[in-house]
Amino acid sequence: MKVSYKWLQEYIAKKLPTPEKTAALLTMHAFEVEGIEKAKGDAVLDIKVLPNRAHDCLSHYGIARELAAIVKTEAKHALIKMKEQKKVKAKDGLKVAVREPELCARYTARVIYGVKIAPSPKWLVERLEALGQRSINNIVDATNYVMLALGQPLHAFDLDAVAGRTITVRKARAGETITTLDGDALTLTVADLVIADMEVPLAIAGVKGGKKAEVTVRTVNIALEAATFDAATVRKTSRRLNVRTESSIRFENGLSPALPPEALDMVAALIVALAGGEVASGMLDAHGKLPVPQTALFTAEGINKLLGTDIAEKEMLLTLKRLGFTIQKTAKGFLATAPKERLDVAHQADIAEEIARMHGMMDIASLLPESTLIPAEQNNSIVTADNIRTALAALGLSETYNRSFIGARHMGYFHERYAGAAAVANPLSDDQKYLRPSLLFGLLDNVAENFKHEKAVRLFEVGNIFALKDTRGVHERTMAAGVIAAKGKGKNGDRALFYEVKGIVDALLERLGIDDAWYDDYLPSPEYSDERFWHRGRTADIKVGDATIGAVGEAAPALLHLYDIHERVALFELDRAKLSELAQEKRAYQPIIKFPAIERDIAVVVPAETKIDRVQYAIETAGGELLSDSDLFDIYEGENLDAAQKSLAFHCIFQSAVRTLTDEEVNDAFKKITAALISEEWDVRS
Repeated sequence: MKVSYKWLQEYIAKKLPTPEKTAALLTMHAFEVEGIEKAKGDAVLDIKVLPNRAHDCLSHYGIARELAAIVKTEAKHALIKMKEQKKVKAKDGLKVAVREPELCARYTARVIYGVKIAPSPKWLVERLEALGQRSINNIVDATNYVMLALGQPLHAFDLDAVAGRTITVRKARAGETITTLDGDALTLTVADLVIADMEVPLAIAGVKGGKKAEVTVRTVNIALEAATFDAATVRKTSRRLNVRTESSIRFENGLSPALPPEALDMVAALIVALAGGEVASGMLDAHGKLPVPQTALFTAEGINKLLGTDIAEKEMLLTLKRLGFTIQKTAKGFLATAPKERLDVAHQADIAEEIARMHGMMDIASLLPESTLIPAEQNNSIVTADNIRTALAALGLSETYNRSFIGARHMGYFHERYAGAAAVANPLSDDQKYLRPSLLFGLLDNVAENFKHEKAVRLFEVGNIFALKDTRGVHERTMAAGVIAAKGKGKNGDRALFYEVKGIVDALLERLGIDDAWYDDYLPSPEYSDERFWHRGRTADIKVGDATIGAVGEAAPALLHLYDIHERVALFELDRAKLSELAQEKRAYQPIIKFPAIERDIAVVVPAETKIDRVQYAIETAGGELLSDSDLFDIYEGENLDAAQKSLAFHCIFQSAVRTLTDEEVNDAFKKITAALISEEWDVRS
């Protein structure tokens, strides 16, 4: 908006600083000034008024009030006193009806008889032209002047051209046309609001006046309009017709219904001064329930808390008074009533904004907030999941994320175990009919897909699985699972793949501080190691004590066939919740034994179905306290052994924490181990 520096000075008793300094003050405390132009002894400021303040600051008085508060004074309202002709009443010469009250909150009008149309005086012409307005005549120029002064658009009609001397605010009829003041013929729709007489539209509400009731040199009697039109309706009509005016710009941003009477009186007084005539007594005023001025409750303490300042209460009240607020003391603080033109004040934060602007944002010190920092409680489940991801990534596995849905083909293979799988109410496809009951389905899909491009696959996933629990609904829990596979690996009975994935599980559990896990391959748990999923002879439940925490092993051949995988695949799946319960953040460390260890190897030939844990248990039980550890280092099946046999080789490590063991002590302990193995009818080779 273009604003006259000299006009602003008329509203402010205190002498303003130079236009340049005035522009700087406005920029720092109110609105950005984008430029300054010189115009016949005046300076014109180009001010970028923000939309939320357009209702009161697209006017010289609105800007003057802001500027007065900045320079610590109050703006004076240069209203012109109007004199009415008591013998002549406005209602006798004009009737007003509003058919669309929701689109026109208020419509006011005055009647002036006996005006003389003439050019405007020099001062008015120069002021309007400096602000980009074209001088038309004294009547039209007066309406534009008041609009620029107060922000309320006005319009003047030739009263004698108004059919039936009746003005109606209504919606346009479909196909109805109007010729504007510029001579453009426009076709209207039922969405447009018009000001009409008893025959045709006289103006497009809030947008443009029409040719029919235009004020010309022949005009003697006029009707003046000041109204409050619906912002959205004006905006839509203006854009559809591609007609944008100073009037429409103001209506589009919303205007207070309190403005029309004041603006109407001011323009009537100015017209009488410029064109003569008599103002008929009474103002025609059609409106519904008018809104009350906006208010906000605040306290000085609350304002300072919001801003991080220590501004005195007295200074706050004085600042608000300069901005046109009225202040009332209440039991809860202060009630600030905004000027009637303002529509943007409702909360304490709005008052804080006013105080901050006038105080100066640049003068508010930058301080870090002070508070007591309370660290969040550690979520062990999240910590464990992060530790699992870190450990498995360090072990050479890549993390993958799969969808939580699986298809009917999976359920067909596992119809007994997963008969209670949670079905999706509205599946997107057959491949997404169920919520996954295991992470391994997705990992096997990953293997099948990656084998098209890669020779080896090492993946893991941490995610949720779902299962129906009787009538209690869907039970959701988080699992950690992994898979390794390589083309050509694990052929011809080679168990290396199984022991590789078992080693990954061992390393993972060790990093979590779980050092008492063991592998039970006697009675696999149906919860974790269903034999239709796992290879019968290459699977074990992972246990801590008597509790099963997961399973490890190779996938069953029939399952791999379902995925069209022709290689061996080793997998594991662990319950994250149980891992969280068992994981130890703090580990107990023991000093390194300073006495030497003695190592003896022993090999034992056992039936092929004999479990390794059984053999190792027999060794450690017989070895007693002198046997500190035993490790399996070789499994042999092949030449020189029956097909139903296998050879297991163990390192037996003897060591004492208090003394050096003698050969006799170690030999005696080793003989006990040999005897224990022979008693099981196994063939010992040492």
